Amino acid sequence: MDNRAFAYGGKHFVPVRKFEKKDGDFYQITRRLKRDLEFGFFRSDCYGKDGQKAEYSHEGFYAASPDKTCDIFRCVENGRLYVPCEYELQEYGELPQQERRKGYER
Repeated sequence: MDNRAFAYGGKHFVPVRKFEKKDGDFYQITRRLKRDLEFGFFRSDCYGKDGQKAEYSHEGFYAASPDKTCDIFRCVENGRLYVPCEYELQEYGELPQQERRKGYER
């Protein structure tokens, strides 16, 4: 396990990086975010306790993280990328292979 990994809500996360210019503007970034209700890291006042695996708080997540400025984190258990948002951890979709090859620069 990466030595920067930290535990939160029974899972382990590794800081990956901050958003960069290549990720695009706010709207391009948010189009790559999606809810992962199966993962279950959300505030109970948003979706109720059904499916909730851990009580989530943005402040609590960053308090547990060794990197307080990172935007994107990888879950060690499932390998997916997540972005801590106000009400939940949202999955951050990696670029499809073909877009990576084109040198996605927007």
